[in-house]
Amino acid sequence: MASTMKTLTGLNRIRNALPLTSMVHVDAHVQRNADARWNTFSSQDYLQRNYHELQAEDEEIIRRVSQFFTTAFRGRPGARRGIDVGSGPNLYPALLMLPWTEQILLTDFAVNNVHYLRAQLADYGAAWAWQPFWDVLREAERYNEIDNPRKHLQVACHDEPGFAGVEQGSVFSLPEARWDLGTMFFVAESITEDRGEFHAALARFVGALKPGAPFATAFMAGSHGYLVAETKFPALPITPDDVRRDFTELGVGELSVEHLLTEHRVRDGYEAMIVATGVVRDS
Repeated sequence: MASTMKTLTGLNRIRNALPLTSMVHVDAHVQRNADARWNTFSSQDYLQRNYHELQAEDEEIIRRVSQFFTTAFRGRPGARRGIDVGSGPNLYPALLMLPWTEQILLTDFAVNNVHYLRAQLADYGAAWAWQPFWDVLREAERYNEIDNPRKHLQVACHDEPGFAGVEQGSVFSLPEARWDLGTMFFVAESITEDRGEFHAALARFVGALKPGAPFATAFMAGSHGYLVAETKFPALPITPDDVRRDFTELGVGELSVEHLLTEHRVRDGYEAMIVATGVVRDS
């Protein structure tokens, strides 16, 4: 384990010193993270395509991850600080953390997503699209103790700058060992076609969590990219074995990697969804 942590720390030091493109093999046919037009990412189009109603796959993810967190925190104090990496216009990963942490930081690289997240936390006049997602969550232990999840989330995300709120930032720039709980849904495989960048995103995410921190991640298996407002964004067609191998190399404990059972797909262009949970080990 010590050697694994040293490898991760070394990767972080290198990434702080070198531009991302110098870390990967250059292939003219591979679209890397820096090649994508993130400044044009349409939050509203993505919402309409993916979250205009609760999908069966998202419901299965919610049930699996809420059970994991309930088990992980049973008999132990909750986390002080949680982070959702690459939130996009998606609040249900943050809702999954609500009973277990005092502060939540939402991060995303696309500025339109950051604007959307901030508006969701600030605007109480508009209808809340995330209530159907919470209706599933409130069936679970501890989630059912939260009467007003929207207000609860607003409080969790407005406390301490740098640890709570909404910030624009890249997964590749995350600091080391700052959070006690983490989620990262549909990020590492959905921002690049480069295998090295996929692994680097997982490494940065794990490295940003403190030893002992539980985490949950979700992925689209076999994805070959996706359209947002007619703009094509990159994706890497990963498998559960890819996820398991990378997290194992990063020294994750209590690792679970599962192919979802739900057959109904949110969109065309991918094979299934993957949920991976685990705990960051101490060096």
